Amino acid sequence: MLALYIYSGADRQVAILFIILFALFYPASDVCLGQKADSPFLFARETAGKDSSIVQQVMDNNLARPDSSLCPDTSLPALHRVKADSSATIEDSTLSPATSPLSTQPAPLEQVQDTLSAEKKPAAPDSTSRKKKKTADLLPDSLSGTAPPQPEACNPRALRYNGIYLSSGTAARNSRITELIKLCKGTVISGFVVDMKDDNGYLAYTSKMPLAADIGSNTRRMRDPAQFVRQLHENGLVASARVVCFKDPNLASYAVDGTYPYAVLDSVTGQPWKQENGEKWANPYDVRVHDYLLGVIGELVSFGFDQIQLDYVRFPTDGVLHTISYPLVIDSLSKIEVIGSLLSRVRKILDQKNISLAVDVFGWVPWLRKGREFQIGQDYDMIAQYADVICPMLYSSHFPNSFKAEYGHERAYHIVREGTAKGFARKGSLPTGVQPYIQGFKWHAPHFGTEYLIGQMRAAEESGAIGWIVWNAGNDYSALWKALGKSGKEGQIGME
Repeated sequence: MLALYIYSGADRQVAILFIILFALFYPASDVCLGQKADSPFLFARETAGKDSSIVQQVMDNNLARPDSSLCPDTSLPALHRVKADSSATIEDSTLSPATSPLSTQPAPLEQVQDTLSAEKKPAAPDSTSRKKKKTADLLPDSLSGTAPPQPEACNPRALRYNGIYLSSGTAARNSRITELIKLCKGTVISGFVVDMKDDNGYLAYTSKMPLAADIGSNTRRMRDPAQFVRQLHENGLVASARVVCFKDPNLASYAVDGTYPYAVLDSVTGQPWKQENGEKWANPYDVRVHDYLLGVIGELVSFGFDQIQLDYVRFPTDGVLHTISYPLVIDSLSKIEVIGSLLSRVRKILDQKNISLAVDVFGWVPWLRKGREFQIGQDYDMIAQYADVICPMLYSSHFPNSFKAEYGHERAYHIVREGTAKGFARKGSLPTGVQPYIQGFKWHAPHFGTEYLIGQMRAAEESGAIGWIVWNAGNDYSALWKALGKSGKEGQIGME
């Protein structure tokens, strides 16, 4: 307006000069877009097609800066951005719910994998001058040029054993259990992790809780769970009860008057939300869901199990995440705190009987910095405050193909070794043990076999684990028995 006033007067040259200066220092596009006026990205966009050399200079200048916050990329949450300055020190950043830049939905696993793929890798001999990128979310490798950590005295409830996973169907067949016990004799296998509440929400036994009967989760697979535990104890085996927490299709499908009171809902259909494979989830925010899980855990404690192992103690990650609706939400708690509230209550129950608590986490969780949990609620440092043991699932098949690819056929060994070491380091002064799950199946494992299994076992031992657990969904451990036979003869594996 001032320029127009001057322009209407005699000194039109002054007015023209004023307009030019105004346009240079206050570009209209900046004001309209709400961006900073000195944004080089905006200037580059405005000058595109006019002088490409200027555009390139501005873009190069911006990318060379350690802090490119002038015009941040808003297509992804801030935690996915890669710093271009390889010399910058990456500091631990604790994010409170009020200041967290995370999106309101979990990051797709592809984005998590992209973040892992960007982790610093050893430089090839002919690429020492190549720029290396780090992310603000990943802890640096901790084993390069250092002696591997040694297991230290942990909480006595951090049970030291090597185990195998068993489905409730396998555990219910007495002849099969007898066979497996015999196969364990003379090996380093000293515990079974048994499904007592499985991925579909079914219990391996008949519960006394009314809700279990209402939702149809009771089974008669295991007629006498206490006798099953005694059988394991008589043969010197640890009995660990696996409890799948929030992935519970039975509980989520339970309807009352046309509504689904315990489910994570689809905001479009109003029906229970389904992940990519069609499975449904119970609402992690719902205290009634927590109460149900605590009731199951209380019954398992009464059967005499040595350990309760919680799996899927997190929020959903796979599927159309933006349609997720949580009917009940605790506004004052972050997702990390919601998981912590459940673990705190479980801890109180188990403390009464001095029972061990183990918590399974995604394999990449040990690599993520404090507070960077991609909105699934699994923060390693928080979980370590409540769990006696943390079990990262370090299957090489579940990491991006580019992650540790430089190690070739020894890739699985390095993933287990590094992931376990990171978990060991993360616990700090806490007496929390680390017991990784290792891959006992062929899927996405081109080098799977005897040496593959032995390498994973050795990696866990070398990096401070209190034991390891082999996972095979079908409970086919023929390759494991061969590996243990070979390692026994050659003295390669022998965690005491």
